[in-house]
Amino acid sequence: MVIELYQIELRDEVWRFTSNQRDVLANGYNWRTHVIARDASIEQSDDPLRADTSFEVAAGSELANLALNPPLNIAPRVTILRSEDGRTFHTVFAGRLMAGVWNDGFVTVELEAVHTELQVTGLNETVTPQCRYELGCRKCGIKESPREVKIRAAEGNRVTLAYPVPKEYAFGYLQQGGNCHFIDQQPDSLTLVLLHPTKLAVGETAEITRGCDGTLETCHRRFNNAINHGGAVNLPTKNPYVGDPIDR
Repeated sequence: MVIELYQIELRDEVWRFTSNQRDVLANGYNWRTHVIARDASIEQSDDPLRADTSFEVAAGSELANLALNPPLNIAPRVTILRSEDGRTFHTVFAGRLMAGVWNDGFVTVELEAVHTELQVTGLNETVTPQCRYELGCRKCGIKESPREVKIRAAEGNRVTLAYPVPKEYAFGYLQQGGNCHFIDQQPDSLTLVLLHPTKLAVGETAEITRGCDGTLETCHRRFNNAINHGGAVNLPTKNPYVGDPIDR
């Protein structure tokens, strides 16, 4: 059975995940299960320091938030380990996390190998139209509190509330008990569409928290916080002098 481990390091903090269906105890640490889908580029290289790769995680997860909101000028270190027998693990990738790209309810985590990183002559910051700050962080400045709601009905990933709420909870979270669910859409004031089907206790209360998709429009209309938006909305896509595309 193939098991992969993903270690993310940022300053003194370390996150350990596994794509296995259950938590894994390896190398003296507990690796938490996480939905991770990786491409096959690592298998095409026998050098873990040279193989650039990427993987996808569900939006709203801890790893997705880390990829979408990395600190400025500090790229988290990433190490991927792999085992064919579940006992001995070998490093198949070493490098850094470069960016997270939103992709229809999932986030593509782009990685850069150590070899590629060493070719860089200076520091670079990727700038996109979307805000690079996490909702509620110091640079965002929004202090968000959950709202208590009552679940009237739940079928699949569609949740009906007993009382109407403002239409500003798309990209947010619904929490009931110890379970947290990403809100993908909010068609109306009584309906929430979760990213994945789930079982909720009908007739019981839950908490919902507003979310942000990183666009200037949402930042302004939902939070009245355009002044702190961390994206470059008006950055041109082409060089106005020679017409070449601008690498954001």
